[in-house]
Amino acid sequence: MGGLSDTKTNRRLLLTSYLLWPRYATARYRRWLRSRLQLNQIKKNKVLTATGEFKVPVITDPNSDLATKGFLFVENFLDETSYLRLIKAWPTKRWFEPLEFRRNGKSYDSGLRWNIAKNIIDNSIKNNPEIHSAYQMFQSEKFCDNLTLISNDKVKRESYSILLTQSYSHSYLTPHKDSPGSDFAKNDSIINIIYFVQANGQGWEAGGTSILGDATFNEPIFVPSNLNNTALIYRSTADFWHGFPRIAQGKYRKTILSAYWSK
Repeated sequence: MGGLSDTKTNRRLLLTSYLLWPRYATARYRRWLRSRLQLNQIKKNKVLTATGEFKVPVITDPNSDLATKGFLFVENFLDETSYLRLIKAWPTKRWFEPLEFRRNGKSYDSGLRWNIAKNIIDNSIKNNPEIHSAYQMFQSEKFCDNLTLISNDKVKRESYSILLTQSYSHSYLTPHKDSPGSDFAKNDSIINIIYFVQANGQGWEAGGTSILGDATFNEPIFVPSNLNNTALIYRSTADFWHGFPRIAQGKYRKTILSAYWSK
């Protein structure tokens, strides 16, 4: 979700991320091509099934970081079997919407959006049954109850948004604070998860979304190093910024973004 950001930082990232301009220019064509490829794949694979349910991870927060600092970083988010299964089932590019010019300072491809707050349900989720099974894991009552436990606020939560993203060389996320919604009670309860599925680099070089002290990258509070099977969990209303600078040449990252609010 977009929100308050620094226009100077946003403009600098936009103008200096020159490798993105050919992708901006061809976005409409690539969107059309990917939709055609999706239809062809659906015709060839009429019946697809998941291999089973994903094991729901158990998240611990022994130092109460989420409650006191507003964020928590988790290593080994999924068990090895579930993780390897997710890597194998990760959708090809055809299932992702190409990045759009100046889209809230977010320059990455996204796909398989499930968002009950905006009433956006991508029907192609059902054509990726393993991913659908992973979504059910993030939506499960057991997982939501775990978030309530580590948040230490006794607020019962439910999932309202899940999204896959893919970032490449020169992709970036402008440092920003999430914007409040109309329902302030729910907004105050929002917890976001950035699950770093896979990357071929560490930290900022591969798009490690970081906790920042201001709207630039001059005051990093926390920069994740390991971007493989790790997760950054944070409160949407916490008093810090988050984002990542341009991804280095030849690097990429894959993520699942999941958001929760009070029932």
